[in-house]
Amino acid sequence: MMTVNEVSKLAGVSIRTLQYYDSIGLLKPAEYTESGYRLYDDAAMERLQQILLFRELEFPLKEIKEIVTRPDFDKKKALEQQIELLTMKKEHLE
Repeated sequence: MMTVNEVSKLAGVSIRTLQYYDSIGLLKPAEYTESGYRLYDDAAMERLQQILLFRELEFPLKEIKEIVTRPDFDKKKALEQQIELLTMKKEHLE
């Protein structure tokens, strides 16, 4: 398990961002300590990575939430699509 501070440093996002993602139900921590501190597991870290990739592609948070919370969400397919979109974005920039 990782603390919100460790996740913030590792992912390069602010603690406030992680708190906001929790408050809107986009990224829930795996558990909370008795003191109320957020703890993140590998599954939460994987989800954060997906969120950050969609953010990089300029998807709005509401749309990201709809995508990653769908019961038929296919992580492998989403990753393939993200790679394709990033490739297209790179070609556009060149």
